[in-house]
Amino acid sequence: MRQLLTLFLLLGLLAGCAPMTKDQTNFIDGNGRSGLTGKVTLKKDGQPLSGVYVNVYPSHAPNLLGPSTYISSPTSADGNYSIDVPPGKYFVVARKRTSGMATGPISTGDYFSEDSRLVTEIKAGKLTQIDLPMLNMAAPMFFKQGGIINVTETGITGVLVDSTGKPLPGGFAIAYTNNDIQRLPDYASALTNDKGEFTLYLPQGGEYYLAARMHAWDMPRPGELYGKYDGEVVTPIKVPNKGFVKNIKMVMEPFTGVYKEGMNKRPL
Repeated sequence: MRQLLTLFLLLGLLAGCAPMTKDQTNFIDGNGRSGLTGKVTLKKDGQPLSGVYVNVYPSHAPNLLGPSTYISSPTSADGNYSIDVPPGKYFVVARKRTSGMATGPISTGDYFSEDSRLVTEIKAGKLTQIDLPMLNMAAPMFFKQGGIINVTETGITGVLVDSTGKPLPGGFAIAYTNNDIQRLPDYASALTNDKGEFTLYLPQGGEYYLAARMHAWDMPRPGELYGKYDGEVVTPIKVPNKGFVKNIKMVMEPFTGVYKEGMNKRPL
């Protein structure tokens, strides 16, 4: 009996010491409304961001492509938003396009919410308060690195040119960890400057297969400028740890392959 009592006391102490958890979602009185409200800010400095659309998708949506089920008005100068949504569970995504459009694919220079698959609950007569930090897209969004340029001590630098040798601004280099380059790239550079120059940062040294694109939506279409390192031969580049392979030149020419709709789509 004494041993049993000791066990109960020990379990009680452990339960008392265990950290308490609670739902971090903040529900406020909606005065008859059900929906979402909150503030949109820049992740880097916390400043409010205007002109942002908050998109709401049903929680069973297989992906977050295309128009959302519900969309807010653009955020005000102080970054605030409010949107009526029926009770239920939803994905919440915020986007700001430099074009000012409410819908359509997002591109380099646009903004998107840090948590691109945030799930929340809407309760009847309540406003779910969610603040949304935003990131700037420094690289095409469909890449696995999520469009964010991580500056490292390892990578590749070079230039993109057309068949006449003219530099191509506004393109980007892409890298794969194996020779299957008919898929989503693993890494991408920011857009090339007015001299066609790029810097492609990589997480570590190794062998990488390099190509170049001018657009980041779907696979290349016939006529779109496209290039591969070493021309038609898929040749790897050996990159040292904490070092750069420099002065790589890739010639971009009109794509002549067969277009397959729906390949390589980005997640937003």
